[in-house]
Amino acid sequence: MGKIIPSWTYKYDLDQNRKIYLELINKVFDSGRLLFGNELESFENNFANYIGTTYAIGCDNATNAIFLILKSLEIGCGDEIITVANTAIPTVSAIRQANAKPVFVDVNNNALIDITKIEEKISPKTKAIIAVHLYGYACDVEEIKKITEKYNIALIEDCSQAHGALFNNKKVGSFGDLSAFSFYPTKSLGAFGDAGIICTNSSKEFKLLKKLRFYGIENDYVAEIDGYNSRMDEIHAAILNFKLSNLDKNIKHRREISEIYYKNIKNDLFYKIPIPIKSKSSFYLIPFYFSGDRNYFQDLLRDSGVLTNVSYKKPIHLMKAYEDLGYKKGYLPKTESFCDHNISLPICDLMPIELAYEVVEKVNKVLKNF
Repeated sequence: MGKIIPSWTYKYDLDQNRKIYLELINKVFDSGRLLFGNELESFENNFANYIGTTYAIGCDNATNAIFLILKSLEIGCGDEIITVANTAIPTVSAIRQANAKPVFVDVNNNALIDITKIEEKISPKTKAIIAVHLYGYACDVEEIKKITEKYNIALIEDCSQAHGALFNNKKVGSFGDLSAFSFYPTKSLGAFGDAGIICTNSSKEFKLLKKLRFYGIENDYVAEIDGYNSRMDEIHAAILNFKLSNLDKNIKHRREISEIYYKNIKNDLFYKIPIPIKSKSSFYLIPFYFSGDRNYFQDLLRDSGVLTNVSYKKPIHLMKAYEDLGYKKGYLPKTESFCDHNISLPICDLMPIELAYEVVEKVNKVLKNF
């Protein structure tokens, strides 16, 4: 079959920056500090400044970032959290870990939470809305914030796919009471393993979350509250700090790739999922809606040497693990439609531009069969 174009790989980035990464790792080793050292403090400060919040608290992954946020807000048994079902499982598993109940709202034409349907889901048990910025697309967090303020509930932003995305020229992650980011390797700001971070402007939440991520300890290894083990190590912090300095450049490169796809692939069955107005995508993914047989389409592309990504094949409300919530097929029609038809073309850090043109050529050739 010849050369394969992956949907994602870290190899292009590693090939260019391996020497820098090894130097950063050696710097950490030489410091004698593997946890809670200068690298983490520096990255937390730099990331907070980048997003536009006062504080950032590094942790081990975004699942625990959301979980710790919920615990810091004293959300638990009997409480309800409004969110979407076309998100990564961790968004919802974190809610369940906190013993709260996810309540799902259908999505709009951008595959993001439909703001017009939120208020009908709010009950006396509702304690927060988790707004998921999917694909690198920004939700209309200003309108969602109006709703949370009206009902005196918390706004939590799940920015796991949206590092550097903008709404009204302001970074996502800076609108909510708290926000969570993932640094899973596939992300546009990705580590070489798991890591996450929480952002907030609240000094109270900042102090509490620092304890919660480390067994409830503030100092002297004495637990003041029940806490957890959710630390980001110094190696990840050092690498992410370097990558953060290149994030805007990375987003610009991803935008160039997206424009190649958008301008050169034209087919009635295959069109881009529109980027919301007032927002600027960070292009974590470049998603399209394919109204034909997606599995067959993916197979043909795979045979031609192009791998693709689907986010997500099955909505969470229809997964076996969550059948106790009582949702049935057809309850969230747009969510289910996007899960059945979305497909993303290859995109990753430092992907060669010429590969994007190869993808275009092969996609157009396959589309002729439909």
